[in-house]
Amino acid sequence: MTQRKPDNNLDLDVQAHIGRQLRAGYVDILNQPVPDRFLELLAELDKKEDEAGSNQSILQNGAR
Repeated sequence: MTQRKPDNNLDLDVQAHIGRQLRAGYVDILNQPVPDRFLELLAELDKKEDEAGSNQSILQNGAR
């Protein structure tokens, strides 16, 4: 089965307007604060990565 290319029948002005509206929506989302729960999860991940890095360092130094 062949896929058909969608028709681009939108006027350039309409496309530009849609683009401006999408960018405005994304800016609003990007300017919202990160939820506390996400910050907590990121902090836990950082802690585990630090611990894993320390353990790897100990293993490498102990193998000398």
